[in-house]
Amino acid sequence: MNVFDSKKYTRAPLKIEALIHFHGKSSKEVFEILGDPELITNWFLLAQNVRIHPPNEKGEKTFNVEFTFFGDVFEEILEWIPEKRYVYTAKGLNFPIKDYVACMQVQETEEEKGILSWKIFYSQINGEHYQKIIPVILPPIIEESFNQLCSLIGGTKVKIITH
Repeated sequence: MNVFDSKKYTRAPLKIEALIHFHGKSSKEVFEILGDPELITNWFLLAQNVRIHPPNEKGEKTFNVEFTFFGDVFEEILEWIPEKRYVYTAKGLNFPIKDYVACMQVQETEEEKGILSWKIFYSQINGEHYQKIIPVILPPIIEESFNQLCSLIGGTKVKIITH
């Protein structure tokens, strides 16, 4: 599998990496779950609603997710490699995380066994209140979200790394 080069999409530093070790599902099955925006509300704690848009002029997927705390956030797929990874950006009027780019990547290490990683890059957080709270609350929110995702993908172990 080709290695993800974040510099292709952002100069922002890696802030959080979340990992799930999974078994009992192929990388294709795991990717299909991750690649379905309508399932976000089944595993991400703050996601309340998803609205899918028709593909843009390049055929890329776009959608909005309504989040607790952040309101309506527009997400656009920047790279889509089926069964391997997708890269997306998120922007919103009330979304305080700026230059946000994330990569969801599935690596099958054995038949029906592998690692899912979610790398989150961003450069700044707007607003003094958010600057204090997001670095504290985001890692446990992602960890609990990944614990919920575990049941959907056959996850066995979750690890969160903050940078």
